[in-house]
Amino acid sequence: MRLISQIILISLFVPLTFISICQANELAKVPVLEAGEAKKNNLLHIPPTNMLPINPELLFLITQLKQTSIKKKKIEIALAQLTLSKAPLNAAEQYLLLVAQALLKENANTKESDSRKSNNSSNIIVLLEQAGKLSEQISEQQLAQPELLQLHLLLADHYARQGKYNLAYLEKKSYLTKYNIYRKNKRVAMISYLEQSFEVKDKKANNALMESQNKLKIRRVAEVQDEKAAQQYNFTLIISTGIVFVLILFRQLRIRNKLILLTRTDDLTGLANRNTLFEHGEQMVTSFKEQPEELSILLLDLDHFKKINDNFGHDVGDEILMAVSDLVKETMRSRDLLSRFGGDEFVALLPFADSNKAKAIAMRINEKISQHDFSSLVLQSRVTFSIGVATMADNQMSFDDLLHNADLAMYQAKEQGRNTVICYQKNSVAR
Repeated sequence: MRLISQIILISLFVPLTFISICQANELAKVPVLEAGEAKKNNLLHIPPTNMLPINPELLFLITQLKQTSIKKKKIEIALAQLTLSKAPLNAAEQYLLLVAQALLKENANTKESDSRKSNNSSNIIVLLEQAGKLSEQISEQQLAQPELLQLHLLLADHYARQGKYNLAYLEKKSYLTKYNIYRKNKRVAMISYLEQSFEVKDKKANNALMESQNKLKIRRVAEVQDEKAAQQYNFTLIISTGIVFVLILFRQLRIRNKLILLTRTDDLTGLANRNTLFEHGEQMVTSFKEQPEELSILLLDLDHFKKINDNFGHDVGDEILMAVSDLVKETMRSRDLLSRFGGDEFVALLPFADSNKAKAIAMRINEKISQHDFSSLVLQSRVTFSIGVATMADNQMSFDDLLHNADLAMYQAKEQGRNTVICYQKNSVAR
């Protein structure tokens, strides 16, 4: 019966050993990280909240012990330093320190005799069993890490060497259970990492898209602002150009009106000039021909004006001309037109005035001029006018004929002693 039970255990142990060897090979491909490297890869080690910290030097020693050729003395010194360290070791570090001592003895077995190997195997089992007792203080997830998981493989191997197949089987089974936990955690970590990676990529893509959209918005806002600035500039330019154009137009109109005024008025007296006189005179004569109305004309000539210029100078003469033009304008009606004919001669157009009205206006002019005091101009003598009056008799007359008749009457007034008014008549001249 004992032989049969051993055969059954061997038949169960062999496939488990094969599976564990395959999985151990897979674990062997996973590098044990040195200090600082574990932070770069979170796929192999899943740090739970209750995972105990492990001294990186201890992990490095275990990595060295897995190699085929080791420096035994150097490793023994390092293990002794860790054992005698003043800093207290937690349960996980004590666990790995016992595993490291077991691995050191395992390497020594290759050079020992069979009897010594059996004795060393017993010592290794003692060390590993002591480490196993510390498992209660270590979390299940940390025990599933490759560094701590190798304890079950070592125990199963040494139990098998001593023929304790039941114990070897149980260790293999424990190894497989914890290894499945490790694989599950690894898979979860991988999925979590990939999810985070894709989320990060997606966030980066979204951030890049948002950044490009923001740049486009900023560019569009800048373009809109540039367009507004350009529109404001164009609007300001148009308004400024319009204002300048209006100012130039007003200036041109003022210049034009001034030029027109200069061409139609006398520079000295401001009265209508000869051209304006003839323009209005011809219009009045034409109107008289179409609708016969009374139209008279006065031709005024200053008496002895040449003596005034010779005795007092042309400046005094000009002052007298301006003074008498103002006096005559005050006497004229609003519809009458007074103009300077040339030199000391003035012509007044009197629409709607017959010869009697025209003569009365002329006599008032002479009276006003003769009563005016010119002493302010250093002129002691009186200033008088010789005035010729002509009235349009029929529609066959022209303005030149009417003006000529007034001129004849004015010369008749000169011959009769000046300071008088003469009305022209066809056959005779009457005072």
